[in-house]
Amino acid sequence: MEKESIILLGHGSRRKEANDILKSITKIIKPKISGINIEYAFLEFAEPNIKDIIKKLASDNFDSILVIPYFLYSGNHVLRDIPEIIEAFKLEYPKINLKLGHHLGIDERLAELVMERIASVKSA
Repeated sequence: MEKESIILLGHGSRRKEANDILKSITKIIKPKISGINIEYAFLEFAEPNIKDIIKKLASDNFDSILVIPYFLYSGNHVLRDIPEIIEAFKLEYPKINLKLGHHLGIDERLAELVMERIASVKSA
């Protein structure tokens, strides 16, 4: 049986409260996905760092690692920095099936959430 892990990757902040958001969303998702390890990591400014988490998962003999960027926009981090990190680790760990998923981006469900936020302000 394949040993799989998902990494939710956030930007990272010097503010602990900002980083706690990614930790919280990871806790929400964990019980919804059974049989797959779920971690969170940050690109910069916070720990655990994405590079450290990938190394840890490799040393724990994971066969498959899926990195999901918890980013709204396709800026330089999503288009360049994160793919470069993933490609470097693919070379370092060729036996691990390391994949990069899509960032959050444009999604009807996000638009619905924005509409809920608008409604909550209007009704306040």
